[in-house]
Amino acid sequence: MGLVLPAYNESRAIEGSLRRLARFLDEAAADPPLWDSWEIVVVDDGSEDRTAEIAGRALGEDARVRVLSLAHAGKGAAVKAGCEASQGDWIVVTDVDLSYALDNVRDAAAALKAGAQMVTGDRRHPGSRVEKALAARGHATRRQSLSRLFNMLVRLFYGIPWRDTQCGLKGFTREAAALIMPRLITRGFLADIEMFLVAAAHRLRVETIPVQLTWLSSDSTVHVVNQAPAVLADALRIKRAQMRGLYR
Repeated sequence: MGLVLPAYNESRAIEGSLRRLARFLDEAAADPPLWDSWEIVVVDDGSEDRTAEIAGRALGEDARVRVLSLAHAGKGAAVKAGCEASQGDWIVVTDVDLSYALDNVRDAAAALKAGAQMVTGDRRHPGSRVEKALAARGHATRRQSLSRLFNMLVRLFYGIPWRDTQCGLKGFTREAAALIMPRLITRGFLADIEMFLVAAAHRLRVETIPVQLTWLSSDSTVHVVNQAPAVLADALRIKRAQMRGLYR
């Protein structure tokens, strides 16, 4: 099982996250056995701090942890690079601050093992739980309102049924990742939409799972208002590609 962690300026969180993940992955592999082996691929998206350096030495010489260093391009590019580099039969992507519960990683892997080709978390699923740390409550409430509007527009504009394309927890079989990732034409956070468009075009089995999300802080590397021109340009590029059948 491969775990992909896209990271940008995460020097404060990366070492603790890797240690927690390694313990969790060892335990989940042992009782009951969900996977035989695991790897973590940290994709440093051109961080301006010591993210790559700290990640590289966090677990000593453990060969199961690899660090890819990219020039800064965006989360979509980082996820693509990590999935293409992963050697796992199942690949799960989650946020480096572990705001999604570790059990959600297990849930995604279990769904892939059961036959799903792509798995996505849904923060609006009836079984999902969203908690907010005190310092993040105002930010989280604004982001949730924006997310609902954004996903409504995504469903209308692209004609896809999924309600939470931007959830940070996703999973792919190795074969699905090999189909999806080369077809992505954008590099920012809208690349998530493209993943669903490819899955729909190829009739992949996509399973939605509930998640447990904890908003830990008001820090975010996604600033929709500041990036609005680039986001709009990507949205139109994706629509043109969809209309031309490029995701097929």
